[in-house]
Amino acid sequence: MFTENLRVIFKGISSKIGGILGKTGLSPNFFTFLTLIFGFIAAYFIYLGSFRWAIVFILISGLMDFFDGAVAKVNKKETRFGALFDSTVDKTTEIAFYIALGLYSPKLWLGVSLAISAFMLSGYISKHAKAIGGKSGGGIMERKERLILIIFGLLFINYISYVLYAIAFFSLITCFQRFFRNYKVFLKA
Repeated sequence: MFTENLRVIFKGISSKIGGILGKTGLSPNFFTFLTLIFGFIAAYFIYLGSFRWAIVFILISGLMDFFDGAVAKVNKKETRFGALFDSTVDKTTEIAFYIALGLYSPKLWLGVSLAISAFMLSGYISKHAKAIGGKSGGGIMERKERLILIIFGLLFINYISYVLYAIAFFSLITCFQRFFRNYKVFLKA
């Protein structure tokens, strides 16, 4: 019930923002491009160890990602290329955050590698299943949850290795959830 109310509220906010930004004539892909730029800036600040600035730019990047979807939906500018561009930028920025953490502290490379591998595998399962008639998305650890954990880890940097292992572990659980969800779908087909 609570999440349903939140969805209604965010859908209303998204519609209003999309309508306002749509009047500027800026394309959704412009906001996707800004998502990438601000994401790379955030990664650079992670690498430097300026975690508060990194968090600010992760949030700005996330806001731009929200804007691209809002503008596309409200103004009926959703395209297959836009969906591909958005998905590619989402993965690229998130990988940049992890790599920046590994460059910041080489001790983090195992956690970084596991987190990247597990979240990319969950994305692969989702996209491939959808391409062959299954269901995409779902699971305990999606992009929003991973970004919240990354921000938490940056706020409490002494725990970042635990955060990386948690992202890897719960992304792996998500892999199993998506795989078996589609196993059931394909059994019925």
